[in-house]
Amino acid sequence: MSTSNLFEETYEGVKFTNDTLRNVMYEVCEFRNCSFAGVNFIEVVFEECNFESCDFTGAHLNETAFRDANFLECKMIGLNFENINTFQLKFSFDQTLLDYASFYKLMIKGTQFENCSLKGCDFTNTDIRNGGFSGSNLIDAVFDQTILLKADFRTSLDYSINPGKNQLKGAKFSREGIDGLLHEFGISID
Repeated sequence: MSTSNLFEETYEGVKFTNDTLRNVMYEVCEFRNCSFAGVNFIEVVFEECNFESCDFTGAHLNETAFRDANFLECKMIGLNFENINTFQLKFSFDQTLLDYASFYKLMIKGTQFENCSLKGCDFTNTDIRNGGFSGSNLIDAVFDQTILLKADFRTSLDYSINPGKNQLKGAKFSREGIDGLLHEFGISID
């Protein structure tokens, strides 16, 4: 099946709701106020694309590639990133709602989550070394066998990370956030 290539396009207010997008490559495209709610993505590539105020509620990311994709103020609740195409995977999130999303077993080194809601996210077996969670809320997020080497949690909120089950060498935490490292041990500091 041939691939459609779209280059330097801008999409504003487009509703892709309940469609299937298959074998499309978007390069250097802008998406503003677009709805991808319920969309079934199959072998779609987003390369050097920016998404602003877009809704991905209920979308399915089957072999979808994000190569230098940036998400600003997007709604991505419950997305399962496990089945994406990881070739040249690179994305960042700013002020994005990612509650209950799953990044299970992904290698997302250096990924930045700036001022995001990451409630209940699954980072099990994920490699997020050099990643950042600046101003992000991580309440009920799962970190298990996660590689967090040199990750920055200094201004993140409500995390609970067991140092015995995760790799934390060189990770940065604030003194105020130390409870998040002791929670699993039933230790509290006043």
